[in-house]
Amino acid sequence: MPHVGHLHSLVLTDVLARYARLRAPGRPVLMSTGTDEHGLKIQQAARKAGLAEPAFVESLSGRFRQLADDAGVDYTTFIRTSEPRHHAAVADFWNDLMAKGLIYKGSHEGWYAISDECFYPANQVHDVPSPTEPGTTIKVSIETGSAVEWTAEENYKFRMSEFRQRLIDWLESDPHAITPPKYAASVLADLRAGPLDDLSISRPAARLTWGVPVPGDASHTVYVWFDALVNYLTVLGYPSSTTPAAAANPPPGWPAELQVVGKDIVRFHAIYWPAMLMARGFEPPRRLLVHAHWTMRKMKMSKSTGNVADPNEALRRASVESVRAYLMGIGSDLRDDAGQCNCP
Repeated sequence: MPHVGHLHSLVLTDVLARYARLRAPGRPVLMSTGTDEHGLKIQQAARKAGLAEPAFVESLSGRFRQLADDAGVDYTTFIRTSEPRHHAAVADFWNDLMAKGLIYKGSHEGWYAISDECFYPANQVHDVPSPTEPGTTIKVSIETGSAVEWTAEENYKFRMSEFRQRLIDWLESDPHAITPPKYAASVLADLRAGPLDDLSISRPAARLTWGVPVPGDASHTVYVWFDALVNYLTVLGYPSSTTPAAAANPPPGWPAELQVVGKDIVRFHAIYWPAMLMARGFEPPRRLLVHAHWTMRKMKMSKSTGNVADPNEALRRASVESVRAYLMGIGSDLRDDAGQCNCP
């Protein structure tokens, strides 16, 4: 369900898009938003609700879109990753990397967080007291606090390790590629610390059926983050042509001038996505704008912890302009969490 943090991201991006239009009247400015609808988390939630996945995500996506509309967000495209146009884009992207020898079948094991749809290395998890069994501990992600479990499986992998130096060169050559600067420094430190592991980019279909099938191998499903990141090209009409000359070029409008993301998904957007683009022969986004979290009781808002501020209630109790001004005022310092949320 959407919370005030989602609304903050939407309004922040909308404000920046409106500013871009004011600075250059007549210049096309595209703003996309949408819903990432695949993955094990969605599959499990749909089954718990007693719904088929398409019906479950239809309702979920509608709530996010309605929130954007109610808040006056002037998006040009609302993308859903369950759309056929996106499946076609993911398949084309996958096939290109496979043809270049940048995807191979291997095995992977590690700490997996279902709620984050992410594998974490050992140095990114730690033990915390169990919330349900006193005297015991569980392992959680240091970054997000999500519970992890040890998972081992066969899957396809992307040779991300080949792009470590190119990623370092990109960030060193452009100090404004990621802002605020502290996030750029953190990403660079991670890249310089040692080898970059290849990235698991599929899950066995026996475990995950709700997603884009791996082209040519229906026994595997494309990993949700690999799938979702391609949406930034889907909204521009990728793949626009099957001719070799057109396929070698990015779609009109790429690279993006700006991508707005929360701090918990910096790694996906500052390492995985640029490496994928480099592999495809496209440039990374010109700038990645990272914002901190909205918190309640000094914790990141999450439905699972019950500390969510309902943005729909805020919009019902105050004018759209008041809510937007509040979000931009309190959440204007992108470097640090917004602290205790006092919104309705």
